[in-house]
Parts: sequence; structure tokens; C-alpha cells
Amino acid sequence: MDYRSFFAKFFIVFCLVAKATQNDDGSAEHKPSLRILNGQVAAAGQFPYQVSVRLNREHICGGALLSPNFVLTAAHCVYNINQTALGVQAGTLSRTAGGVFRAVCHVVVHPEYDFDNDLALLQLETPFTLSYYIQPIRIADWEAPSGESVIISGWGRTYEGSLLSDKLLYSRALTTERYEFCAGADGVTNPGVLCLNTPQGNGFCDGDDGGPVVYRNVLIGIASYNANACGTYSYGGFTKASYYKLWIQGVIYG
Repeated sequence: MDYRSFFAKFFIVFCLVAKATQNDDGSAEHKPSLRILNGQVAAAGQFPYQVSVRLNREHICGGALLSPNFVLTAAHCVYNINQTALGVQAGTLSRTAGGVFRAVCHVVVHPEYDFDNDLALLQLETPFTLSYYIQPIRIADWEAPSGESVIISGWGRTYEGSLLSDKLLYSRALTTERYEFCAGADGVTNPGVLCLNTPQGNGFCDGDDGGPVVYRNVLIGIASYNANACGTYSYGGFTKASYYKLWIQGVIYG
């Protein structure tokens, strides 16, 4: 492991988890997640795999529905949290209303999670009933070519310092890069990192860790951390779903 990279990521994630923000009504909100900058408002049913991971019914992270009773998210969103307080909301564009809620009955964090391998699976107490608005997404078993546009989505700010968006936002501004490029630019040493080019003023920021990265209607990654300050030009910060597909399938079907 590159220990400089490890401690840099440790500091970033620690600050995100420790930071308390406020809801639009001024009340305190536990928010260890990233938020999408300059996103567009999604249409109903456009991203039926997108879910909200909840702590005491409050949104804390994004996630991707993989089956009626399993959700993939970032490990640091749920690590050391009492699973009885966790739940998942699906089938709604709103951060605060609508949709279908399911309690979490089991949390499986990747066994080698140490701020690398930032993945966790949430097993639901009751499976979702699938519909036009609630559908699982398939995990890629290949790597997306370099230079391709991807879709990120989540409940987030339209710009740094704005109020939280009540509506699901998405962006197509990020593009794929070769792993070697991120290794050179950001000192990334883990092949499980998905390398994405994040233009200035775009990407995840302050609120949507665990949110899906999608290419051609398949899941290629999960938001993990910001390598640099929110909205600055950067690479990395995402976990590559295909790299962990065997582990994920082992948990779901094992």
C-alpha cells in the first residue's frame, strides 16, 4: 500500500464523516456523503436503480440496487454503524418524501476495507417489489474504454454552498480514463479504483458517497472520496465495480 495515499484518503474520508451539516430547515444532519455539483434534475423512472441509504430515516449516502434485497454502497457510509438504524429508500426523486422504505437486516463490509476496497452490501429485511420506478442494475464484467462519458446521480447541491437539492440530480460531465493515468496523476496504487476525469465545477461533493457510476446502463463504479477540493479538476475517487464482481456475487448468491 502507498501510505501517503492511504493517509490522504483517511483524512478526506474522516473529514467527510465527521462533518455535520444542516437540513434545509436548519436541523442537524449526519452527512458522510458527497454531493453532485451542477447536476440536472432527473425524470421519474430515469434511474430506477438509484437508492438513498438512510440512518434513522435520514439520507446519508447514495447506493445502487443490485437485486430486490441487496444494495451496493460505500463501506465508509455504514462502517461501525448499528445496522438496526439503517434503511434504504427507493422509487422516488425526492430526498425527503415518497418512495418505498426497507429496513436493513445485515451489513457486509468488504473484508479488506481500509479506505481502499470501499464497498459494502446492505441486505434488506424485506425485498423491494420491482416496478417501473424500482429496478436493479447489472454490474459490468468489463472495463469501460477510455474517454467515454458516464452518468453519476444522487441528491445534491447544484453548486458549492447551496442548499441541498430535494430532487435527484445527475451529470454526464465525467469521462473514463486509464488506470495508469490516475496512478501517475494522483498516486493511486489500488487497481480497484475507477479512474474518472472530473472537470472543474462538476462531480460529487459533500453528500453522495456510495452513489452509482453508470456506463451504457451497467454499473461500473461507486463514489468513494474526493481526491481534491469539491468541484476542482481531479481524477480517481471511485471504486471499480467490475474489479469486485466476484466478491459481490459471492455475498448475494453465496
